[in-house]
Amino acid sequence: MAKGENKMGFYVMIFSMLIGIFLIALGIIRRKRSAWYKILIAVGVLLVLFAIYLGFPK
Repeated sequence: MAKGENKMGFYVMIFSMLIGIFLIALGIIRRKRSAWYKILIAVGVLLVLFAIYLGFPK
């Protein structure tokens, strides 16, 4: 593998983790307003789990 070949996967992992944490925080803060915010929590958890999966060595 070339030196920068996995760079894109690293950026996707970091981006997924940050967006997931943001969605979880937003959903928890506003969870009593609407059911959509509870869905945001679930999507955020999925993104964080996806980022963890990407972090495992292949």
